[in-house]
Amino acid sequence: MKPLILTILFCVMIFLTPGLAKAEAEPIEEEPKQHNWEVYSTHYETVEAGTHTFTYWKNFIEKRRTCQISHKVKTVVYYCSRHDHTDSKITFEETLHSEKHSDHY
Repeated sequence: MKPLILTILFCVMIFLTPGLAKAEAEPIEEEPKQHNWEVYSTHYETVEAGTHTFTYWKNFIEKRRTCQISHKVKTVVYYCSRHDHTDSKITFEETLHSEKHSDHY
């Protein structure tokens, strides 16, 4: 029984090996690596980041208020017409506060 299995495995290896060698021998065409990126669109978005409480004085009385914090984010989308690819970059622009107050909170 064992010699029969070994013979079958040997025959399978003989028939599969030339096909694998042929597939590896074909040259692969390479695309040019240079991209021609162009700005496709620019988008600004405000993202809510939470709240914080701050204190201030009015008429000799200490008061508290809640300030809404949000971040302004810029997204730029680039397009390469040569490869039909897109890419994007997201950058932080600024932090926005709903109330005017000192930076010591």
